[in-house]
Order: sequence, then C-alpha cells, then structure tokens
Amino acid sequence: MIREMLFDRRPDVLLGKMLDRAALEQRVISANVANATTPGYRRIGVSFDEELKRAVAADGQPVKRTNPKHLPDPNWVHNIEPEVVEIEDGYWNGINNVDIDREMVDLAKAQLDFNIATKLLNSRFTGLRTAIRGRR
Repeated sequence: MIREMLFDRRPDVLLGKMLDRAALEQRVISANVANATTPGYRRIGVSFDEELKRAVAADGQPVKRTNPKHLPDPNWVHNIEPEVVEIEDGYWNGINNVDIDREMVDLAKAQLDFNIATKLLNSRFTGLRTAIRGRR
C-alpha cells in the first residue's frame, strides 16, 4: 500500500494531463475571444473530460484476455490527450456562435482547474520530499 502511494506514477501523469488540458483550454478560449467579431467563425473547445472518465471506468473493469500472454495496457493514461473540437451549442449572435460571457466563465474555470492541479502536484511532491528527507 505504501509502495503504491509513494511510487505509483499514475496520479502524477493524470495531474500532468489535467495541466495540459487547462493550458490548451486557455489557448482555445483566447482564440474564441480573438475571433468574437469574425463573421462565420465557429467556436472551438477542448474535449478531454469524457474520454478521461471512460478510461478511468474501463481501468476498474476486469478485462477478459483472449490469450493468457496478453497483458492489460499499464500505460493507458499516457494515451489520453486533450483535443480541440468545434462546438455547436445552438447559440448565434448574428455574427458567429461565440458568447463572450460564456468564454469569460470558461476561462475562469480553466484557471481554477490549472491552480487546483498545480496545488495537488505540489502537495504530492512535498509529501515525497518529506518522506525522503524526513521531518526536521
């Protein structure tokens, strides 16, 4: 149990992916805001949360192997990447489908997600540092 808590790389990778998603989302929102007055521009967003939920749910499921030599993929978390997608939400302002108020809310959420992931990763490394050095 202690070994898994100290040396399991999965939380570090997941937090890194969360940082990647938040940074990509901030860039995407910046593109949407920059094109808020561009006629015909289509709002874009980041698709990541659903893919992550599916992967985490599948990780907990027992997998039936067709050959005993086949092993489950231990690096499934490395295969998950945030991706940019076009968003069709039915909003139309007469020029395009960018709602500047929604973009500002999404930007604040992306910043909060980034801050949370940073604090969690910092906490994890602080715990490892304390385990290595000992408490003084």
